Amino acid sequence: MPSSWKRSLELAYTNHYIITKVNEQKPVNWLLLDVGLENVAEEHINQSLDNLLIGFNRLFKYKSVKQATLGYFRMLDIVKQNDRFHPKIHVLLPTMKSYFQGRYYIKRDKWLEMWAKALGVTNDLYVNVKVIQPEDNSRRMVEKMEQGLAVLLDVPEANRPKKDKKIIETRRLIGYSRLLKKEADQLPPDSDFYLDIAHLRTDDRIANVAFDNMLTWHPGLRTEKENPFI
Repeated sequence: MPSSWKRSLELAYTNHYIITKVNEQKPVNWLLLDVGLENVAEEHINQSLDNLLIGFNRLFKYKSVKQATLGYFRMLDIVKQNDRFHPKIHVLLPTMKSYFQGRYYIKRDKWLEMWAKALGVTNDLYVNVKVIQPEDNSRRMVEKMEQGLAVLLDVPEANRPKKDKKIIETRRLIGYSRLLKKEADQLPPDSDFYLDIAHLRTDDRIANVAFDNMLTWHPGLRTEKENPFI
């Protein structure tokens, strides 16, 4: 199994666990935010990735974002299609309980405006915001989670694609901040704790929906549009 997709699966389980821990402690809302760029040429990809990460850090220092959010998990995902790159940062985002009820709510157009400001560009921007809504899908999600665990346990690590010439410089692909970093720092010492589904709260419908969405995320460069194992 390609190690990057294995890492994607591992992070989906880890973040499912973190979400349930947060939900046990306090009422929060959850968003899935994507910010990125479209149609980046190979000769510009490394500079664009630098700008993307700098812009992301700048975005989360803006007062309106910092006030409304409680931290984040972020993943840098770079899709290559033909000779063009489409880098995006996927963000798991807990927000304050009253996020949708008052002046702290940020519409998609405002996210786009702030993302353009943070990057200092107006063309080829990508922004998508999704509210995580609970769904009554516990049985289906348990089956999907068991399927993913079987993949992690049974597929040999040696099944990896051949690497092309190195195009993209090494970067930190994931990161946690604030509330989610606090929970990540308190994860069980056994790094494979999530391989036992008994350790996961599959009755948390918010965590289940987030898990389902995170299966499509990938850390680093890829050519596949979807996780080939789920």
